[in-house]
Amino acid sequence: MTRYTVTLLLTIFALVLGASAQQKLSTAFHNERLKTITYPDSAIVGSDHSRLVTGFWVSESKDPSKALVFPQQVSIRCSHYNKECVEIGVTLAPVKDMVSIQDIDTTTYDVDKWDANGLTASFGGDPSSRCQRHVLTMDFESGAVSVADIPTRQKGSVAFTDTDSYRLVRGMYYVDTSPGNDMDKAKK
Repeated sequence: MTRYTVTLLLTIFALVLGASAQQKLSTAFHNERLKTITYPDSAIVGSDHSRLVTGFWVSESKDPSKALVFPQQVSIRCSHYNKECVEIGVTLAPVKDMVSIQDIDTTTYDVDKWDANGLTASFGGDPSSRCQRHVLTMDFESGAVSVADIPTRQKGSVAFTDTDSYRLVRGMYYVDTSPGNDMDKAKK
């Protein structure tokens, strides 16, 4: 299941059940052991031909209903020669007693613009993703990476009315197995 499919499902849940459903859903997919290590943004190193960046997506909105329900660790490799950015995402499915891998997905963005400062790449708005256009931007110097999911407003795409944007946080997820964080062990 891709991040976009998950977003679609969450949008439908939120429309049908209201904002309280989002809070209950995000609580259901939570595990105290799943932690993050974050690093400050830094320049996206590479060459005029290739750039690579890794991290995890977080919503740019303060609205909890816009947060991703399932955490996703990603690696994005962009090739100037191939005029594409390929994002490999590992979607985690944390629940109370375990953290599992829900999905491993590959998304290909077509590079629309690439210069010394950064790039813009996109996909969607066509039969492959007709309800949304997805736009990836990278600023090579600052290291800022974001993606915007923009509704196309095509007929039959009523679930998508708002633009949602996410920024890439440099870092990674890990499972904390330290003492005192043993939720799976019976308490005496």
